[in-house]
Amino acid sequence: MNSVIPLFLSFAVYDKTDKGDKPMGSAMFNIANVLAAKGNTKGKHAKGGGTIFVKIQKYEEKGTLRLQLKGIELKSTEGLGLGILVKPDPYFELHRLTIDRKGWDLVHRSPPVRNTLDPVWAEAVIDLGTLCRGDMNLPLRIKVFDHEKNGKHVDMGEFQSSVNGLLASKNFSATQDINQADLASAFTLRIGKNKKEMGQVVVLRADLIGMETVARSQDPAPSEPPKQDPAPSEPPKQDPAPTIAAAPIVPEVAVAYTPPAPAPAPHSPQPPTAYYAPQPPAPHSPQPPTAYYAPQPTAAYSPQPTAAYYAPQPTTTYSPQPPAGPPSYTPPPSDGAPFVPPGVAAANAHQHYTPPPPPPTFEAYIEGGCLFNLAVAIDFSASNGDPRQMGNLHYASSWGDDKNEYERALHDVGSVLAKHDTEQRHPFWGFSGKFQGQIRQSFQCGPNAEVQGIDGIQSAYRSMFTSRSGMSMSEPTTITDVIKTAAHYAKKKSEQARYEKCLSYTVLMIITDGKLEDFTKEGRTIYDANDAPMSIVAVGVGSADFTGMRYLNDIDRNGRKMFNFLPYDVLKSNPRMIEKVTMEKVSEQLVQYFTSHGIKPGKKVAKDIVFSF
Repeated sequence: MNSVIPLFLSFAVYDKTDKGDKPMGSAMFNIANVLAAKGNTKGKHAKGGGTIFVKIQKYEEKGTLRLQLKGIELKSTEGLGLGILVKPDPYFELHRLTIDRKGWDLVHRSPPVRNTLDPVWAEAVIDLGTLCRGDMNLPLRIKVFDHEKNGKHVDMGEFQSSVNGLLASKNFSATQDINQADLASAFTLRIGKNKKEMGQVVVLRADLIGMETVARSQDPAPSEPPKQDPAPSEPPKQDPAPTIAAAPIVPEVAVAYTPPAPAPAPHSPQPPTAYYAPQPPAPHSPQPPTAYYAPQPTAAYSPQPTAAYYAPQPTTTYSPQPPAGPPSYTPPPSDGAPFVPPGVAAANAHQHYTPPPPPPTFEAYIEGGCLFNLAVAIDFSASNGDPRQMGNLHYASSWGDDKNEYERALHDVGSVLAKHDTEQRHPFWGFSGKFQGQIRQSFQCGPNAEVQGIDGIQSAYRSMFTSRSGMSMSEPTTITDVIKTAAHYAKKKSEQARYEKCLSYTVLMIITDGKLEDFTKEGRTIYDANDAPMSIVAVGVGSADFTGMRYLNDIDRNGRKMFNFLPYDVLKSNPRMIEKVTMEKVSEQLVQYFTSHGIKPGKKVAKDIVFSF
């Protein structure tokens, strides 16, 4: 399945020197893991030292901005500060405001212009999706630096604007001379807390490409001469917007137009002036009046043509003035059988439509003897925090009545599923725990392989934090092994049920903080386990970014999904919604599994099970 094929990005950082590019470090990222991380951002230690951070965002085509800037009388940072001995090598950077509006992202850096205080930077073409995410009013920060070979570039000032602000400030198209740019629309560079002025920057060119231009105050009205075009000698028809819209339309309309006069002719023939004889074509002939309708018309209903005029196809022509005294239709003697229209077999007239039987339901399978099994797995990874510290997900005050987040989720969601469990005995596993220095990703919780009811799970859960368990919380976090364990358990229960001539279906409830190590690997495991009579209900606790869990939610095999993610923090205040969301998908997946294998519900058996959806 394409959705679980791993995709990787490799990044390498180099130090650009006069003697060549010197490698500084590299790292490879799994795209699925980056998308699953909080803020779609993930860092990795680079080979060679340091850390490389990657952030992935959805790309949307927004057009491009063609931009050219010019600096005027910039304040030098070299020599005596006046550029007398050595002039700077200025370049500029464009930064956009982050989504959380708490920082700035670098989106463009210009090449430096050597040894000048009045740089004319090269024209840049910048994607608007990258520059401002399509928001023309998103704040942008333009910073100017003096380029240094040692990499310690010197700040020369900055100003803020937006794409619309840059578009409104361009003046090169009016003057046609970069040396005489109008300073009225220039931006002032400022630096430091005192906002010291460091020169000015004018916008020589700012044009949008590949999108509809927004109406702006400096755009010429249609009646104005084309004095602001890049080439004044060109006629106004060269403006791309009206030309593209108008050129193909006019000739096409002229060619496609056909006078409508001949069209009504076959439907409204004009009779000779001496008499009226309508000749409508057969397809448009109206049915004769019901008073003298005959299923098989004879010559008596079709007036014969006379020598006075010509009427083709007399048998099908309807005359608005029928012959006087047409014979009335007399039905044949009835023998008690219903009337059968011509061309329809008499046998078909007695057939009745029988609707197909309704599809089987979850209740039909359970009441028909399907054994429902609940298995539970809990995340004991270190990302949950120290269970001894208040506020962490596994913390409970003196292990009293005050339940922690895992216990509340286990009770609220587990109780919904457990009420359908036939035997009320549940296997209980943990993952991401360490025993005697070895990390286990699937291990038994408590002394028994199966525990009795939700209360038994709660007791076994608390026992894992005692010294007798020998467990310590660890990492990485993965649910691969526990899913394989549950799939094996589900198939084993199904084989045992077959000998008893009944069905079996298992639901694995996983409670986790969602900070899994490799979502691509988890996705492949879910895909492979799809052939087991099983569903997975993953309950996310805490306020982490669960994007990766929703990615697993969409994995299907042959049109069947088995993974269901529930954000407990969102649903915990609404017990009815928890029950509805939990059972809705599980019921659907149980029915889909058995029907896809051609298995119908068995005979109803007496079972003390309460259904509520």
